[in-house]
Amino acid sequence: MFILRPHLYFNGVYISKTSYIRSGERSLDTFYKPYHSVVYYRYLRFFPDGSVMYLTSPEDPAVIVGRLRSKQNFDALFRGHYTSMEGNVSVVVRSSIVHEHSGHKHGRRPHPEALYEHTFHMELELKSSHFHQHFNKLNWKEHFCHILHKPSGTVQLDRFTVDYKYAPFHFSPVKSYTVHCHRPL
Repeated sequence: MFILRPHLYFNGVYISKTSYIRSGERSLDTFYKPYHSVVYYRYLRFFPDGSVMYLTSPEDPAVIVGRLRSKQNFDALFRGHYTSMEGNVSVVVRSSIVHEHSGHKHGRRPHPEALYEHTFHMELELKSSHFHQHFNKLNWKEHFCHILHKPSGTVQLDRFTVDYKYAPFHFSPVKSYTVHCHRPL
């Protein structure tokens, strides 16, 4: 039966909230020691065609969820694809860091040139957070990044340690996602 097998939901977004405290810059007097509370969110939106959108932002979900309704581009949005098999989800998203040319040619506007291409690989596991809510949580298994420096062709691989700092993604249904369908399911 489909409901009992691990599967992704397409009528909402998976949200991970990360918060931590870091020390601030010391002031001139030694009596005051500032600390900063840092909060940011990671968003994953899956589509039935195998595409995915990934975003990291300090903005609240109420602000971001509406922007993830369509597949339009905006800053800091990563696009890619995913595969799901037996409760394991592999996500690959890509983004380019753009550098503007400094000079103008023949009175035209400069064309942006991508210097770096970041490719993030995430291995996640579907879990149920409650008895009545099936497979509404994505736990981190693995996370790494390939950085390609296009002018030199060098590739750097960064593997991140997945520990308690990687909060799981929890599914949040969004009614407006089901109103507009690109094609029948």
